[in-house]
Amino acid sequence: MFILLTGDSQAGSASPGRFPSHAEADFTWWGITAPEMESALSGGSSMPPVLVTRAARFLADFPTLVVRCGSRTAPKCPYMETGAPTGGDPAKGPALPGAGMTWDSGFSLGRLLVGLDDRIVIGSSCPGDEVTARLFLKALGYKAAALDYLPSYGEGPHSWEAASSRLGIRPGDLIGHGFKAASELGDPVMVVAAALTAGAMGGAKVLLSGGLPMLAAAALLRDLGEKGGVSLAVTTRTERDFGGAFGDLSALLDLEVRTVDLGEIPDGAGASGAALLAGESGFTPERVLDRASRLREEIAGGAHPPEGCGR
Repeated sequence: MFILLTGDSQAGSASPGRFPSHAEADFTWWGITAPEMESALSGGSSMPPVLVTRAARFLADFPTLVVRCGSRTAPKCPYMETGAPTGGDPAKGPALPGAGMTWDSGFSLGRLLVGLDDRIVIGSSCPGDEVTARLFLKALGYKAAALDYLPSYGEGPHSWEAASSRLGIRPGDLIGHGFKAASELGDPVMVVAAALTAGAMGGAKVLLSGGLPMLAAAALLRDLGEKGGVSLAVTTRTERDFGGAFGDLSALLDLEVRTVDLGEIPDGAGASGAALLAGESGFTPERVLDRASRLREEIAGGAHPPEGCGR
C-alpha cells in the first residue's frame, strides 16, 4: 500500500519542482492538474517528482491512500483526515501545538493499516518540510554540512538562528526530547509519518519514501526509543545532492536505505517509494520514467486528465 501524507508548514514554501500538497495528491490519484501545475508538468528541463509517482501508480495500480495532515486545502480525491493543524513558523512560535493529538491520530492509523496490508510505503507532500527537517535534526544533535543550508525560497535564510534564539537552545540541546523538538520545530507530516510507522511496526514492513523530511521522521522515532527496523527509499539525485551526509545520517539512525535511480529527479511525493512498488509488479525504473515522459506529453497536448484517470 502506498500512502501519501499531505500537509503544510509556514516554515517555508514548496521547493522547486513541487506543488501545493492537495494538488500533488489529486494528481497522484486522478491525474488531474491544477492550473498552477500545468506549465511545469508539461515543459521545462527537469521532471517534477510527482510525475513519477503518478506514472508508477498508473502502471502498477497499487492500493493508494491519501492522508490529510494539516494541509490548508483539502484534496478533491478521497482522503483520510487526521485533524492535524497546519504547521506554524518555528521562527515565530511553536510549530505544532497539540502535537500529542496529531501523534495519536497517526499511531491509530498505523494500527488500522496493519490489518489491510503487510507492506506500507509512506510518501509526503508538505511545503516547508525541508526547513523543519533541518531545524529538527539540528536540535537533536545531528551534524552534517547539509543541515546548515536552510532553503529560503523567498523566506528568511536564518531559520535556525531565529528558532534557536526563541527557544534558547543550541544544536543538540533537545536530544532525548524529540517530542518537544517536533512540537516546536517540526511539522504535522513529520509527526504523522513517525507515528504511523510506530503504529504499524510489528505487523507490517514500513518504507519511508523521501529525503531529509523522512530522515527527520525516523530521527523522531529513534529519539522516542523505537528500535524496530525502518527502511528508507531515496533517489540517486537526492543522495548525491547531500553527498556523504545522507549516508552518515542514515547509518546513525540505523536505517536500511534503498536507492532508486531516477536520473536527475529528486525525491518528493513519494516518488522513490512509488517506483520501488512498481518494481515489485515488474515495472523497472526505466519503464516508470518512460511512462512519466509520455504523461508529460499528454498534459502538454491538452489531455486533462490523461487516459486512465483514477487508477
